[in-house]
Amino acid sequence: MKRMAGSLEIPWPEPITDRGFVFPKDYRMNAFPRTPFGLPWYDTPDSEYFSWLAEYLPANLPQFNAEQHRLSMQLEHYDRLSGFWIGDRAGWYESEAAERPIHEFPDDFACIGNIDGVQIIQGRYTYADYAKWERGFIGPGGRIMTPEEFILEDFGWSLVQEREQREFAAYWPDFVKFDGFNFALSLSSFQHEPPDAGWRVYLGMVLQRIQGKVSRIKEIENFYYAWHDHIK
Repeated sequence: MKRMAGSLEIPWPEPITDRGFVFPKDYRMNAFPRTPFGLPWYDTPDSEYFSWLAEYLPANLPQFNAEQHRLSMQLEHYDRLSGFWIGDRAGWYESEAAERPIHEFPDDFACIGNIDGVQIIQGRYTYADYAKWERGFIGPGGRIMTPEEFILEDFGWSLVQEREQREFAAYWPDFVKFDGFNFALSLSSFQHEPPDAGWRVYLGMVLQRIQGKVSRIKEIENFYYAWHDHIK
């Protein structure tokens, strides 16, 4: 992601990385069906909303950023991108993000990189918890993160979530950001962020390559199925 003072490397969250590509949430595609009163409307899962997405997403892709452009130019060879795969990654990411960050970072941490000034948030998953868990599953030749790497990984989550909050507030001012567990518990309404919100650009890339609307709707259904399988 970036380097700090002392050349400490901050990694992207693992769920949004794959084979050298990065898939951070992108909130620029923010249109919605409207009620007769002009208010945004959606319900999930809902056949009418899925039908609307199947037409809107492939026809309204924004200008790609550098990473998205690189991905779009390699879709012929990168055959993993699908509605199910995006939903699986998105659900994994949201379930992890609900518990992040697990540390409190000094305001100047990104500039100075003082590991000693980082504090664990009371009651959160500690490095000792992580190491104990990983040692039970690590295979031959594998390694667990060092305490420093564990902290830097969490700081990566913190930076990504801060960026998401800024972009969500800018592009979705009439909506409330919420995590996946709110949706799983049915604590959502038309005012809350729908699960597809941050993943629309990637879904649009997939749908743009599919001619039939029925098949495009199936990809959207697959996204929701895989997403909810992680969250439930």
